[in-house]
Order: sequence, then structure tokens, then C-alpha cells
Amino acid sequence: MARGQGRAGWLTRGLVLATACGALALAGCGGDDEGKDDGGGEAKPLAVELKQAGPAEFTITAPTSAQAGAVRIDFRNGSKVPAETQLIKVDGDQPADQVIKEIFDAGEGAPTPPWAHAAGGVGGTAPGASGTATQVLEPGTYHLFGLPDTEDENVKPAVTTIKVEGEGGGELPDAPATITAEDYGFVTDGLKAGKNTIRFENAGKEPHHVIAAPFAPGATIEDVKAFAMTEGEPEGPPPVDLENTRNTVVLDGGVDQVTEIELQKGKYALVCFISDRAGGPPHVAKGMLAEVDVP
Repeated sequence: MARGQGRAGWLTRGLVLATACGALALAGCGGDDEGKDDGGGEAKPLAVELKQAGPAEFTITAPTSAQAGAVRIDFRNGSKVPAETQLIKVDGDQPADQVIKEIFDAGEGAPTPPWAHAAGGVGGTAPGASGTATQVLEPGTYHLFGLPDTEDENVKPAVTTIKVEGEGGGELPDAPATITAEDYGFVTDGLKAGKNTIRFENAGKEPHHVIAAPFAPGATIEDVKAFAMTEGEPEGPPPVDLENTRNTVVLDGGVDQVTEIELQKGKYALVCFISDRAGGPPHVAKGMLAEVDVP
């Protein structure tokens, strides 16, 4: 699930996290119905907090155990920079340090080890703000990473481990809007200007995320693709509004979650920069780029 680089600065440190303005990404504060599953039950809350003790010192706290089934992740970003959380489910007892080495520290287009699975989390969240995502967790070992948006190369992901136990099962709450990631494209339904409760589904076999970037005036989808694939510093202003970009975390194939997104009226580019599990170029290079009109 390595994140392809494309134009440096437009990927992980620019769009994948919540850009310089610290705007909330696809994660937002949960509404009254977000914790309810389709059967009328309540998703179990899972409180997560990222803290910052110094410029390169971040810690993340969460319960060490959780019950399998529908879980509502309530993430508070107590740091001074935008941040997101990413769950990685591991087979066996693979330690968090190994995940960092083989995924977060891997080079562009590196393969994902077969024992690691992108299991969701809460997307880019502004400093001092909170975000929520509801999803079904199966039994197993999950490493939860706090990913601060900082240019400091000395910063490593903050991490804690959660043991999920029980029989699993459960369903996600209803959502009036959907973004479905496929191999290699996006299908959307029900998006509108304002606050959206969405179901983000990965219907493909490869891991995916979605970056939603508003078009700059006069820009086209061809301009966005050229910008995304440019090596080095491109000429001229970007074809998207970097101050109002939104993103999800990465989901493996067959995984979905319910979260929230705040959108403006107008055209958006939806982009995926994740690589195949076997490695290779980012998915935008395989055509995973779509234009959507938000009424």
C-alpha cells in the first residue's frame, strides 16, 4: 500500500493529510445517528487521542483491547499540526516497528507485505479538532498509527496496539452518500455541498484511499492528472485548491467505513495515490482519477 510520490509535496505531506489550513478531511464530528448500526444497535466507542510533547515528539493513546464488531473511532487531534490515524491489521504477532519499516519507511512503489492489511481509521483532522469513523473490526491484532503532517524527517508515526477480541459481525450505519473505490476508478452517489455522511467502500482487490480536491477556476481533469504526475516542481499555480482538500485513510479491498466530509459546491477531482500490494506506480498513473460535480 505504499503511497506513490508523483509531485513531491502534493502527496502525503500535501493532500493525504489535511493541507496547510488544517481543514478537516473526510473525518468529522459524528452526528446523532453515526453510532447506530443497521439493526438499531450502537457501535462501541473507541476513544483515540494524539498528543504532542515537542516538535518531533508525538504519542497516541487508545484502549489496549476492544470487542469485535461495529466500532466508532472517536479521534481527537491534540497536537499542533493536522494529523490522521491509520489502522494496520497484522497476521500473527508482527510488531509495529516492522510495519513502520516495511510500509511507512518503504520507498516509492514498494510492495506491501502479505501479513499487513489497511483496516481504516480517521482521515486528516485539524489541530485541536475531532474526527469520527465507524467501521466493523474483525478479531485480531491492530497497530494504530498517528500520522502527524509535518516536514520534520525525524518524526516517526506514533503507535499503539489494540487487541480486538470476540466473534465479530455487526453492520455499519446507513449513509445517504457513497464513494466507492474500484480497481481503478471511483463511483459516487449522493454527494452534496455541506456536511456529508458517507460510506467509503473499497470494492476492489487493491488498497485504496480517496483524495477529494476542488478544481481551481478554469482547470480541467487533464490539468489535474498532469499536475499529479509531474516530477519536481511544476510551473504555474496548481489546478486544485490545496487549502480545501479532503482525504480518507487507506482501506484494503473489501473494507468499508462510514465517516463525514464537508464539501463546497463545484467540481472536485478524486484521486488515489496508493500502489498495488505487489508494488508499482501510484493508482493515479493507472487512471484512478475522476471528476465529480457537487451540487
